[in-house]
Amino acid sequence: MTTELTENERRHAARLATLSSCCGVTGETTLTDSAVIILFATALNAGDTLTLISTSMLPFFNGLFILPAALFATRIGHRRMILSACAASFLAYLAAVVAPFTGKCAVSTLIGAILLFTLTTPGFIACWNPLLDFFLRPEERVGFLGRMRFLHQLCAICFLAIAGGLIGRTPSVSRLQLVLLAGAVIYAGRGISIAQIHGFGENRHASETNLSSGLSKVIHDRSLNIFAAYQFVLNLMIYGGIPVVALYMKNALRVPSNIVVHVTNAGLVGMLAGYLVANALKSRVSSKTMFILLHFIAIVVNLALVTVSNSSPVALCCLAALLLILGATVAASSVYCAAETMRLAPDGNKIVAMAWSCAFFYCGSGCSRLFSSFLLKSEFFCRMGGQTLTPYQLLFLAYGILLIPALLLLCRIPVVRNNNPEGTK
Repeated sequence: MTTELTENERRHAARLATLSSCCGVTGETTLTDSAVIILFATALNAGDTLTLISTSMLPFFNGLFILPAALFATRIGHRRMILSACAASFLAYLAAVVAPFTGKCAVSTLIGAILLFTLTTPGFIACWNPLLDFFLRPEERVGFLGRMRFLHQLCAICFLAIAGGLIGRTPSVSRLQLVLLAGAVIYAGRGISIAQIHGFGENRHASETNLSSGLSKVIHDRSLNIFAAYQFVLNLMIYGGIPVVALYMKNALRVPSNIVVHVTNAGLVGMLAGYLVANALKSRVSSKTMFILLHFIAIVVNLALVTVSNSSPVALCCLAALLLILGATVAASSVYCAAETMRLAPDGNKIVAMAWSCAFFYCGSGCSRLFSSFLLKSEFFCRMGGQTLTPYQLLFLAYGILLIPALLLLCRIPVVRNNNPEGTK
């Protein structure tokens, strides 16, 4: 799908795509995956369940609707689809910002706005990989992904660190609104940057329009399906860690809000390190070895979170360190998952195969938080802890234990055996 572009055109498109990613991820993280939105939802009396559900909507609906979005994109064109999705999600973002002004309907407005945001985002996700294929050569994928994700994560960290310093120990709703408004303004840069990448999505090919034929091929692709299933299981057990820890600190350990923001930011810092490590080791360590190592680290981190039971400075430092490692694990696994997905996707069916794999990836992420929210509210789950463990600690324990048998699925993954995650098929 790579188009014949000049070297200057490739570099220009890469810069714009990186800028789009930095703006989009910074704004998106603030609305769906940060302590800011958790504190905002809590301030509106949304409760733990609605808080976790609101932050799980994005990955869950990305997974659920990415295939229909890919079909729709082949009908109206990838450029029109991605720009329309960016515009619609920006409007939904603004609706979330003004939720407190709706009075008794504030919680419903917030959840509805985040729902609308997540329903429009799959249109962007379905076209993002085709956009990258528009200007990237196959050998450039891992390097570009590592650099781009490092930069967008750095932008998100800087923005949220500044926000954590400005909101104070007990932030008012208006201060949280201002942070979200700033996030919305930054988020607008996602669509503006993509609009300046000329040539993408202007021509459609017959091979890209037959989704039913493409689905039939991926359903019978054993290697792709085993890998997709593993992505679902891994994300199911690790993706909900950061927001659950934020709720654990806020509700069980009674940690001040600004400290919650700073501690959870350690997870974002860890993601920075994870992107760098994945990029540095891509030519030295096989994909199989990296997946096993990351899986083992995820088990250890989940079980270690169970041992933190107070809000002393030492305990908070331990939480920050564990979130740092967890963030690095999530980031590194996402880079290797993306590279392996691109490798496994056949050249004649890349759009559908990538959408199929991404559907499992995002559904695992979304279900992680949905399951967390339901388990935390389960009476049986609460009674199991008693005086010994809180429901949050039981959740960490459950995920750590369930990751152990998941190693069996990991051993069956037919990932590339050489030292290059993007090796030839």
